Amino acid sequence: WGLLLLIGCGASGEPMNGDVMFTYGTDHPKMAFGAAVENKDTPGEMLVQIGDDNVDCSTDLGSFGFGGPSGNFVYFSVDATMPGTNDHALISVEHSGDNHLSINESDGPVTIDATTPRVTGSLTFATTDAEVGDISVSGNFDVKRCF
Repeated sequence: WGLLLLIGCGASGEPMNGDVMFTYGTDHPKMAFGAAVENKDTPGEMLVQIGDDNVDCSTDLGSFGFGGPSGNFVYFSVDATMPGTNDHALISVEHSGDNHLSINESDGPVTIDATTPRVTGSLTFATTDAEVGDISVSGNFDVKRCF
């Protein structure tokens, strides 16, 4: 029974395949979940979302703000149908929890290798936050397409 309780209390979401490395100051959360959803603000684009918890087909980090899931996330919007490279995609990194929300944004290269049946590709992000220090995300991802 104890094992069943542990399973029920673990992290949740759609599993992300890949090797995305995330650095948030001195923390290195494991990016293990991801999903691509329709971008409600930009027709024809998808919002690719990767996090250490709480990312599934009902997640929309692009419009959550306060009251969204807790954890560490990276997300960006790209064309929903065409693989390709955007050397200057707007990439957002979010850290939320304990009534605190921090979002850092910067442009960086995003490559989408496939849009169906799953969304695969790579990204690179780097910035410095005055309070946190260095923030970086890089690697390959493979997430569930939810639309």
